[in-house]
Order: sequence, then structure tokens, then C-alpha cells
Amino acid sequence: MNSHREALLKRVAAADERMRALLAYDRTNPLFSVNLTMQQLKVLMLLSRHDGIASAELTRRLGVSLATLSGIVDRLVTQGYVTRTEDQQDRRIRRIHLSPAGRKLLTEIADGGTQSQQRLLRRLDDETLGMLASVLERVIEAAAADIAEQAAAEHQAEDGPAQPSDRSAPTFPVTATEAAHPH
Repeated sequence: MNSHREALLKRVAAADERMRALLAYDRTNPLFSVNLTMQQLKVLMLLSRHDGIASAELTRRLGVSLATLSGIVDRLVTQGYVTRTEDQQDRRIRRIHLSPAGRKLLTEIADGGTQSQQRLLRRLDDETLGMLASVLERVIEAAAADIAEQAAAEHQAEDGPAQPSDRSAPTFPVTATEAAHPH
């Protein structure tokens, strides 16, 4: 990799680190008032996209054991953010669902992030906003391509080589609101 590109990558990483440090001072986001571990928050976020997922599939997606997941889900059930149900076809399978309180929490967190972001963006002039929008659109394209490649590689590892026409690129939410409110 050339030194100019390496310097640019370091500059972007440093700016991102500074931005995250500054955002940590924003105590208006409900995320800071919630008493959740990172694993619990991950479960809630996965359920926002895969509500009713089987416990075994959730353990695979999180990369944890069933015993670990059980403890995480137990705490989320106690807090009222998720529920467990038996699968209608196979009573051995437990399905995990977001409760209304869990959906409300994710909405509040997403809305808080959106409000904070909008407050910052209003400080920028139109030219800067246009440049930022263009850059973010390119980053989204790169992220979607990267995720599609990872999914294809994972699927190929599970099933063998894929035929060119039997897969379409997965779609992903592009905003926090879409992530919290799947279609």
C-alpha cells in the first residue's frame, strides 16, 4: 500500500476516534441511561431484524454458547425487553421475541442518535453537507459490497461453490430508524 493512502487511512481512523470520543460526552442519548451489557444490546439489535429467531440460530449469530445466551436472555426477560415462546411445530425449539418494551427502547435509542446527529449536521453549510452525503453514500456502497462478499463466502463454506445466478445481494438498513424498525 502506498504511503499517501496509508496516511489517509490513518487520518480517517484518527478523525473517527476523535468523533467517537466527542459523542461519548453527549448524555442526551438514551443509550447512556440504559443498564444493558453490550451482549444484551446485541441481542436486542439482532431481534429487531430477526424477531422470533430460534435460540440456536441466535447463539450462532452471536458466537456464544447456548448456556451464555440463556443467561443473557434470562436477564432481558427479567427487564421486560424480550419474551420466549415454544415453536409451534417443534416444542424443543425456543423462539426469542422483542417485547413492546424492547421495541420502544430500541426506538428511543435510535431516535436519540438521530436527534444528536441532526443537531451536529445543522451546524454544517450546504456545500459540506453535500460532500458528506456523497462520501457516506460511497461508504454505504463499500459496506454493502463487503457484507455481500462475507455472506457469499460464508454460504460457500457451508454449501460449496455458488452459481452466479442463485444469489442476490442482501439488503441492509441504511439508517438507525430502519435498523430499529424492520419492514
